[in-house]
Amino acid sequence: MKKHLLTALLIFVTGTSLFAQVKVRPGIKAGFNASTITNTESSSRKIGFDGGMFVNIHFARFYEMQVETSYSNQGGSWDDYNYYDPYEDEYLYAGEDDMNLHYFTLGVANKFFVVPGAGFHFIIGPSLDILLSSSDEYDITPADLSFFAGIGYEFPTGLGLEIRYKQGVIDIRDGYADYVDDYDLDYYTSDSRLNSVLQVGVFYKFNF
Repeated sequence: MKKHLLTALLIFVTGTSLFAQVKVRPGIKAGFNASTITNTESSSRKIGFDGGMFVNIHFARFYEMQVETSYSNQGGSWDDYNYYDPYEDEYLYAGEDDMNLHYFTLGVANKFFVVPGAGFHFIIGPSLDILLSSSDEYDITPADLSFFAGIGYEFPTGLGLEIRYKQGVIDIRDGYADYVDDYDLDYYTSDSRLNSVLQVGVFYKFNF
């Protein structure tokens, strides 16, 4: 009987100790995206806003899980050569063209601290990006599945800095494989057009 009581007491003490280490803190984050669409000719990254809120769950000194919701402006920029000069028999530069994709994102960031209790950490996790609106004339896939990874540093005050790279895995062109356009064959080639986003931002964890 005593043995069972001691075992139960040990389990209770261990469980209480582990539970005491768990800490839940809400927070906010904001920054900018440098985004582009892969496999797009003459493409370059465009700057957009990224910001939202999160709930951070501190499980151990070396690991935290962070559930995030945010707004993310993505897309890309590229040179527009669609102006055709019949006298020169060539396409001429007609300016820069932007694609703005506006997403509501749901993500789970796993943070691993190199030195337990210190601020430097690695980040990795998935994200579900739901399309809110688009400036593009073509149909855009209504949702994207992305994976991100990065590094960050958190100060003892709860303020932190992070750099992430996020890669989409779903082609942004909705139903492109079933569509044939004799005037825009470049857009409807078989190479996947994917979201590619470099994110730089700051965050703050509240300590209630």
